[in-house]
Amino acid sequence: MRLVLASVLVWVGCSSSIYLQVDADDNANFGAPVPVDIVFADSPELEQQLIALSAQEWFAKREQVLRDNPDEDVLKVVSFEFVPGQKIAEQTVRGNGVKMAIVFVNMGGSAATNRARVPVGSTVHLRLGDTTYQLDIKK
Repeated sequence: MRLVLASVLVWVGCSSSIYLQVDADDNANFGAPVPVDIVFADSPELEQQLIALSAQEWFAKREQVLRDNPDEDVLKVVSFEFVPGQKIAEQTVRGNGVKMAIVFVNMGGSAATNRARVPVGSTVHLRLGDTTYQLDIKK
């Protein structure tokens, strides 16, 4: 019985996580840190509102969105700031039980949306260049 319970706990814990790998070029974002947020939203309406935002809009509105949704069961945000040259082999980012997350990458003054919807349980390899980024997602 203990083995079954332990297996269930491991499965539940992993099922809402994303596994993040990062490779930042030495001149990533023209030498400036790159803010990255992984957002887990457990409300279809909220998720639709968030996926419509660009990264620039998200980072400008983030504090208000968090104040409007203080319950981590509804909205969980995990924030990072990666510096040029930084490498992360793999980091587990735990969600709040939802099936999808949104990754926002704030690349300087980029006019691009710089966000992607990612299924939980995925390995996400984020490569940061001087003005662009690449997100490889493996389920």
